[in-house]
Amino acid sequence: MPQVEKLKIFLASPGDVRTERNHVVKVVEEINRTVAPDKGVTLEVIRSENAFPGYGQDGQAIINSQIGKMSDYVLFIGIMWNRVGTPTKRAISGTIEEFQRARRTFNRIGQPDIWFYFREMTKGLKKKTDLEQQEKVKKFKNRYSKNGYGLFREYKTPSEFRDKLREHIIFWLNQRSKKRVRKSSVSSKTSTRSSTKKSSARKLQSSDNPEQVSSTSSLATKKRVSTNKKSTTKSKPNTSKSISDSGAWVLLNDYLFETQSVESLANQNLVLNIPVGNAEQEANLRNLQSNSQHYNRRQIIYAYQNHASMVQVESIEGKSIKGKNSYIVTLKPTPQSYGYNMVNYYGYSYEETAEAIHFLLLNQIPQNQEKSSPSPLDYIRRGYDYQVNAKGCIFTDIWKKWKNEPRMFLINARLAAVYFLKINNLVEHILDLKMSFLRKNVISVDFRGQIQQLNSNKESIVIKVKGKCVLDS
Repeated sequence: MPQVEKLKIFLASPGDVRTERNHVVKVVEEINRTVAPDKGVTLEVIRSENAFPGYGQDGQAIINSQIGKMSDYVLFIGIMWNRVGTPTKRAISGTIEEFQRARRTFNRIGQPDIWFYFREMTKGLKKKTDLEQQEKVKKFKNRYSKNGYGLFREYKTPSEFRDKLREHIIFWLNQRSKKRVRKSSVSSKTSTRSSTKKSSARKLQSSDNPEQVSSTSSLATKKRVSTNKKSTTKSKPNTSKSISDSGAWVLLNDYLFETQSVESLANQNLVLNIPVGNAEQEANLRNLQSNSQHYNRRQIIYAYQNHASMVQVESIEGKSIKGKNSYIVTLKPTPQSYGYNMVNYYGYSYEETAEAIHFLLLNQIPQNQEKSSPSPLDYIRRGYDYQVNAKGCIFTDIWKKWKNEPRMFLINARLAAVYFLKINNLVEHILDLKMSFLRKNVISVDFRGQIQQLNSNKESIVIKVKGKCVLDS
């Protein structure tokens, strides 16, 4: 019996579009009876009505925990009319908070697809509260298009929405089916080539096995990345036990490379010149490219100096000069919202954000007073749609890999910190990040980061974190 794949759809909206919400469920039920079986899938709609009672957190936080991670969903459908919804402790409404979660996950892994529908607004509203709600919808709608989030659709009546949605889901399923067929074809060819190469490789195996070292950041502690010690550092090894920048090193997903140059183009693409000294490094680069097919839309980590973003690999081109090999890697950053930080987006205080940074860089957990629930620290430790569940200081796992090479530990740890602070929007700009060994297993961290206040007329806030971090006991 053929296996049927379940595709989860998340539905987000305020309460004034109840008719449309019911239409979503009915359209999905209809498609499950007609189109979906031929595609080998079944669709399931999850919405706030599915949430059961809870206690100990605010209502939206309880819903979030029951929803689970947005990465479990393949499609997010948002609907708005005259209301933006009820404020939460983290966003101007529950619908907006759910959208933010979906967008963060999409920027990270390319899933879920995000669709937003706006019903034509009612004219002539009189009540102040109704006008305020309508104005918030207008602002969100404008920000949605101007910040490059994507394309939304408008409609006049619930029945028009129903017909549009049916058409869009059927088209989406057809496109998805075509991509799966194409991906299956490519995978089959790749598997055949890989099998042939492995057969040949067994015949050519040498008894020599170059010494390997791990180059794994804390962002992927379950994976080990091998590089050759002699080839990763082209110049004389630097044994300095203090750094204020990461030099020419770049973090690409789980791999650490030393670059010849990094260029930022007018279209915002990044062009990296990466010399390679062995087949292991070349394979690592190719691994990044082989997973960047357009239908897969896989995104990877990029961290360099004080900058980090999620990127897609556009191309990798090799060249050899006098026997020395290098690769030109072109990366395309994913769209990022402007003015996006924990304070402006979720309404957290600067003190709460600073405490989260203390936890990440110094492994210090606040003992204290009343906090937002959940606070930024809760989000980081529990892993709500964040890149990593940070159970402790982000340096400790890197230390396990690099304790015998202090310089490489500092470089890898610094890039990991830049990545985590920037991608998770704890700060907008990193002004300083200095790290030094005080003893074998103790480092000092001196950090300054900037957060722009929502009102552009106000001065930006600078968060400072300074102290010691014990890497192991």
